[in-house]
Amino acid sequence: MSRRAARGALVALVALVQTSFASATTCHAAPIVASDRRASPSATSLTFATWNAKWLFDGVNDVAASPYANGDAAAASAHADAVRAVVQAVDADCVVIVENETCETLARAANASPAYARGMVDGTDSATQQEVGMLTKIDFSSNLVRTENRATWDASQSSCAYSGSKESGVSKHFWTRISVSGRYVSVIGAHLKANPTQPSSCAQREAQVEVLRAIAKARYDAGDAVIVAGDLNDYSDRHVDAGNNSPTSKVLKRLRDFNDDGVDELEEVGGRIAQVSRYTWQSGSSKAKLDYILTSRADIEVVSAAIRHDLVTSSVSDHFPLVATLDIKQSRNTSLLGTVGANSVTNATMATSVAVGIAVFAMTTIFFR
Repeated sequence: MSRRAARGALVALVALVQTSFASATTCHAAPIVASDRRASPSATSLTFATWNAKWLFDGVNDVAASPYANGDAAAASAHADAVRAVVQAVDADCVVIVENETCETLARAANASPAYARGMVDGTDSATQQEVGMLTKIDFSSNLVRTENRATWDASQSSCAYSGSKESGVSKHFWTRISVSGRYVSVIGAHLKANPTQPSSCAQREAQVEVLRAIAKARYDAGDAVIVAGDLNDYSDRHVDAGNNSPTSKVLKRLRDFNDDGVDELEEVGGRIAQVSRYTWQSGSSKAKLDYILTSRADIEVVSAAIRHDLVTSSVSDHFPLVATLDIKQSRNTSLLGTVGANSVTNATMATSVAVGIAVFAMTTIFFR
């Protein structure tokens, strides 16, 4: 056997072992050689979606909070089949899946297309054991990782009406990278604390968003285009939803302007959707937009966006998929950001509390490039 052939055989063996191990317990590792299984791998166009699939669990030894905690694996399996059908109908290039249990349950959704790879990194929510995962037709260029960094809520800059102290990390999130026509795109998936207007939850999300901002800023400063997606469990101050809900927190405001310069680095794609259709959650007659895709404005053009109310019944989930067609620019154009506004909001306390986290995360990710 030639040296080249031997090397090829060794790479194939390592890939096989890595894949077999990942399929058994974990699915956070990027492949040795990334591939692009989109119909047009060289295209700069990317279809990106996020969806809270509502307890995508297997019904086997589920946590008490699960609707399948009584061991109803058949019902859990039927739900997984319904989730797969929705994912298949959406047919996005990348889908962030919220309220997933394991790599195995994520694989059920991935079976919607042979082109999908799956990825997830275990979080720390012991109460629900829910995770955030991703399906993608473009292989991960970096391992999926998460940070244990925490931030402290700053009452002086908040309107949450909470009187205590609050420190929090993000128990359910990941960061990874994909390459779209040669341009690296950092993807941050997250599921933040529920209950949009409850004061304690509001304060916790304001702490959590500081952790996400640190990751987004670190990746943006490294030159990547940035996408933040998932169930943020909050209302937008910029784009009022179909339920006319107003936020008590500054979560979306802080996330959009992660540089604290009065200019939004990130755009909410939901702003491209008519208000009457701008809801990703429904319970009876109540409607709200809780799920978001935010994209770095200097790197990504939002071509279109939609919320697929036609695909999901209440028996499957109380959330609807948010889908965006994006064009990934091959280089950054900061002129698209405009100028720094006079009403720049500076949060020195929060910035200080996560400054070390930004540096540590930026340093850590070097090892995953």
